[in-house]
Amino acid sequence: MNPNEIFSYPIEDKSEEARKAVREYYCRFLEGKCDKQSRTINYPMGVCSVNHSKTKPIICPHRFLENNLVFKNACDSVFGTINNVLLFSEVKLSNVGSFDFVLVKHKPISNKVEDFCIVEFQSDSTTGTGNLVKALKDFMSGIDVLQNRYQFGMNTYNTIKLSYIQMLIKGQVMEKWGKNIFWVMQKYVFDNMVNRFGLNDLDYNPRHKTQYHIYNLVADSNIYKLKLADKKSTTIANLLKAFTHQSIPSLDTFVEVLERKIKLKLGLIIE
Repeated sequence: MNPNEIFSYPIEDKSEEARKAVREYYCRFLEGKCDKQSRTINYPMGVCSVNHSKTKPIICPHRFLENNLVFKNACDSVFGTINNVLLFSEVKLSNVGSFDFVLVKHKPISNKVEDFCIVEFQSDSTTGTGNLVKALKDFMSGIDVLQNRYQFGMNTYNTIKLSYIQMLIKGQVMEKWGKNIFWVMQKYVFDNMVNRFGLNDLDYNPRHKTQYHIYNLVADSNIYKLKLADKKSTTIANLLKAFTHQSIPSLDTFVEVLERKIKLKLGLIIE
């Protein structure tokens, strides 16, 4: 386990462009200085993606901004064009929260809204992040981090739990409004969600309002590029069905766990 991209370039990229990005803490996806912070270093936490379990998890949502590809694909799905479309970030809605992005199609030479859709980014997060920070510090000091393994993990289950609730809350609003919401994530995150919640009936249907655009990071020359791998969709009714039909562990099993803890705590059994 080690970083895959730092300050928006693969860690093995020794080009002057990549070196300059590292020196200036530059993010080519933001087109400006990296804004991801860590309390333990005095410069940005510039790890965009990592190498873990034969995948390349994206751990910074800004990584999905590459060349506006995900927005262009959403526009193509909903509007069929990128003409007369504006992009707004962090748009708040009372009692619902903030939408990551809203794509608004307006009428030509007018401020009147013709249509819109929501785009939400779902990057992953790590556990044992202190070791990932160490990897970044090693990289910044010139150590070849590809030759080392840093003991951090992926917090994918927590990522999915939090995003699933958002899918239900925001998705029901979109269904009520008759508008689309796109969840942008990597394939391994989507597959994990499907397996953990036992989701079915996710075949792509353009009439569904909850849409999944699933991406992979693909090597292209000396950099990685986002590539749309698949499209899926669902309804809020289907998400709720999966959410409320989770397998329930037996009570006896949990009581046995508690009794083992009591035994360890007391060092004896009172019968």
